[in-house]
Amino acid sequence: MKNVLKNIAIATSLCSALVLTPVSFAGNDSSTHQAGHDKNHQQMSEKKLAKLSKKLGLSESQLVEFKALKSEAKIDMQALKPAMLAFREQVKTLMSAESLDEQAFSQLQASNQDVFAAMALIKAKSKFAMKSILTKEQREKFRTMKNKRSQR
Repeated sequence: MKNVLKNIAIATSLCSALVLTPVSFAGNDSSTHQAGHDKNHQQMSEKKLAKLSKKLGLSESQLVEFKALKSEAKIDMQALKPAMLAFREQVKTLMSAESLDEQAFSQLQASNQDVFAAMALIKAKSKFAMKSILTKEQREKFRTMKNKRSQR
């Protein structure tokens, strides 16, 4: 029952994201937009890492390991990118129809479960590896920071 609700929630959020995507990007060059997004994402990621480094007191070697892990995870995720783009295109096609073909959407979702599972595994491995770099004190401080953030 939980898996069914989880799949429905995922499907609903994907559909909502696609339906509510602004049409204002229709005339823009997607490669330019993607390049800007990647640059902003990279800057934001660097800022987050710097902030985390400052708060946890990470050493230079820990920072180097963090960056190496992030680049490995990025490479692994890039391998799944074509499959995700194909999935999104197929969802877009289904959403542009006159009526929603629930069975086709369910089949599409089911046929991409291996991709979703692989992405989740990459994220989990990456997070676990990053936590293993931290000292016991840093892990405790990180856990405290995470708890404070989740209480907001």
